[in-house]
Amino acid sequence: MWYRHRIERDLQRWQSSGWVTEAGAAAIRNDLAARKSPFSAASVFAILGAVLFGFAVMSFVAANWNAMPKIARLLLLLATLWACYGAAAVLIQRQLQAFAHAAVLAGVAVYGASIMLIAQMYHMEGNPPDAVLMWALGAFLATLLVRSNPALAATFVLLVVWTWWERALSEAAHWAFPVAWAAAAAAAAWLRWRPGLHLAALSLVAWLVPLGFFILDHHAHWVVAVVGATAAGAAVLAAPAIDRRMPASAALFSYGLAVAFAGLFILQFVDDAIMFGRQARMSTGMLIVLAILTLALLLGAMLWALASNNRAALWLAYAAFALEIFMLYVKTFGTLLNTSLFFLIAALIVSGLAWAAYALHQRKSNTGAET
Repeated sequence: MWYRHRIERDLQRWQSSGWVTEAGAAAIRNDLAARKSPFSAASVFAILGAVLFGFAVMSFVAANWNAMPKIARLLLLLATLWACYGAAAVLIQRQLQAFAHAAVLAGVAVYGASIMLIAQMYHMEGNPPDAVLMWALGAFLATLLVRSNPALAATFVLLVVWTWWERALSEAAHWAFPVAWAAAAAAAAWLRWRPGLHLAALSLVAWLVPLGFFILDHHAHWVVAVVGATAAGAAVLAAPAIDRRMPASAALFSYGLAVAFAGLFILQFVDDAIMFGRQARMSTGMLIVLAILTLALLLGAMLWALASNNRAALWLAYAAFALEIFMLYVKTFGTLLNTSLFFLIAALIVSGLAWAAYALHQRKSNTGAET
């Protein structure tokens, strides 16, 4: 919708400038009208209905309704499960794809509720996250059998819940997650579902960012920062090769930047014991070094985002820069005597970069006008 509005505004401007004929503009509008939007009110409400239905079923199981015999509750859930998938098959045959995928998602929810019910009825004990993994595997199987994007989205959500729960219980790194994640990410690529690839990236970020708390000396956030910076650097250096098959270098740069900043942020402001031991505290000199590295990373990201027209990375770098400056002020207020000098120097550097960016933009504009 937003893309069409933007194209419409551009078409009007191009027509008034004489760059596009009336016939050309009409052909572009007809092509846009012929395209099917991946989202519609019907599909959105169908998915929401499936989610609410799933919560209703899980609430029914959680209520532990003793008025109904155990076998009756189990048969009811199994019948509901097969009814969901049967309805999905009928809806697919009738070309009602949005409603079919909603039915598949409802079936995934009922499958999870069935796992909960069986564990509840027979008082099964074990590792609770394993139940979430079984649920995720069921959602993944539905993804492969029906090519269902909503089921794949549920898979990623369940995998994140699984890995976070495992780490919370074991207080150790959960290395099984990357294996399961790779399979789900491959499914997103197989389906050619771009939002699914973003979900894959977000789920990997959710696993990566806290990793420093669970490896080496439990303060290895620098490893997270290095991994993120490496991903962002690869997106810059190998952009043509990455974009040859799929335009993904811009997104890779943004996610890599987010991970790198998260690692540096935790290192500075969340877990300041870092690599010197649990009782140590970060010195002012170390804080300044890390702050300089962080600000240099963010300023470099801004320049690259401007040069490559990567708006997502630009706004991310802006927000991270503001957060970094604010946290530096909070952490050093009353303890760092030259706080004002630090911010003055930072302001002068950023102002100089702003002038350099403006001059570069003007030079490019003048060169384009001459050609």
